[in-house]
Amino acid sequence: MKVAICGYPPLAFQLSEQLKNNGIECTHFIKDFVSDRSEKNFSMPSLTVPPIFINFFEFRKFIATEKLDGLIIAEEGLFQFSKELMKVCKFYSIPNVGIINFWNPGESIYWLDSDKAFIPYMESNLIDSCNLNCKGCTHFANLFNDNDFYALEDFKRDLRRVSETTDVLRLRLMGGEPLLLKNLDQYIKIARKYLPKTALRLVTNGLLIPSTPQYILDALRENKFVVDISMYKPTLKIMDKIVSILQTNKIMFQKITGDIETFDVYLTLRSGHNMSKVLVNCNSKYCRFIRNGKIYKCPLDALSFKFAERFNVKNFPNSVGVDIFSSNYTANLEKLDGAVELCGWCSETFRKIDWKPENHPKITDWLVNPDEVENLLPK
Repeated sequence: MKVAICGYPPLAFQLSEQLKNNGIECTHFIKDFVSDRSEKNFSMPSLTVPPIFINFFEFRKFIATEKLDGLIIAEEGLFQFSKELMKVCKFYSIPNVGIINFWNPGESIYWLDSDKAFIPYMESNLIDSCNLNCKGCTHFANLFNDNDFYALEDFKRDLRRVSETTDVLRLRLMGGEPLLLKNLDQYIKIARKYLPKTALRLVTNGLLIPSTPQYILDALRENKFVVDISMYKPTLKIMDKIVSILQTNKIMFQKITGDIETFDVYLTLRSGHNMSKVLVNCNSKYCRFIRNGKIYKCPLDALSFKFAERFNVKNFPNSVGVDIFSSNYTANLEKLDGAVELCGWCSETFRKIDWKPENHPKITDWLVNPDEVENLLPK
């Protein structure tokens, strides 16, 4: 298979050397589409056969005459560069477009379906409650209970629909704490069945790994999940035991944070904030969230109804989820790249709070300005 490649040149050239072992020859580099990263993590490799530099017009002619079979994008799917380039490829009906999947071991190529929507990153709560209950939890875990979970049949229905309509590079299953689910193995198997090419991850605080049943550990390994571990203080105390169990069971894992000392909170009790500035500073702007037949811009938009409900916040915005079963689903999905109503309730800045468990949450745990509550009271 002969393809052109584009993206970040050091990465592209490094990748072109690696792909030779998989029967893919990256013979040309498209010079019209160059990603200019700010970081310089990749050194320029010495190439056995340097690629020929061509423009996109020449590339299209090579595709039409079958001198080239497709295109590989050597860049991260979240980058605007990748999204814009994929739109161009769809417009010109370029076949065999692949993008590097950074989140799969070995940085495998994800071959895209031109008829499908594209989501580089998506996550979902399988259960909303948690065994840790962090103060100011972004997913509001300490406001939910163990009866709040993603029903297995609904999860299966939704992932089946996603598999029919959408390419997903990475899906992370989380909570709450997903290891609280006794039938977690069934969710794991369903995810892999319907998303065979996707990088699948399980996000956990790790505290329940020492007591996790063997059938769940087996499901993680057999379905090629990577376990993402959040490094909370209680987790650090048993990290050796957690690592030993995962290594014994040949389960891939990653410490996804440093030692967690603080949380960022950014909610307010009023709308009208500068949405452009909010999006620039938002840690969740790429976190598409799926639940009960809808995809949301972020977990905050999907789950903050619980915050409004618990603390009786008036005029709080409704969630803006896109119905994945609607006929105009893919067109509406692109709208989530912009701001939703909740963005106007998030501050342009954030407040850091010390990390600690909190079983008796207060509204101020999530507010940038704790004095806002008092200021809203009648004088």
